[in-house]
Amino acid sequence: MSKIVNITSKEDKDQKLQDIANSLQELKDVMAEVIEAYEEDNADSRKMDTLTEALDALEDAYEAVSDVLLEEL
Repeated sequence: MSKIVNITSKEDKDQKLQDIANSLQELKDVMAEVIEAYEEDNADSRKMDTLTEALDALEDAYEAVSDVLLEEL
């Protein structure tokens, strides 16, 4: 039985990574809006901490993908 090898070009991979980076940026923007709305409602500090950690994780993911795209590893 032979294996089927899926070869994806560097451009295809880079485009997929760029799409992911764009999606992460959109998620970061939405998360920041949600956090702001919670702040305006004087939300519980534990909720705010958790949401802020989630935003930080999105930022870390965005930076990691961007580093790969820019080959800064």
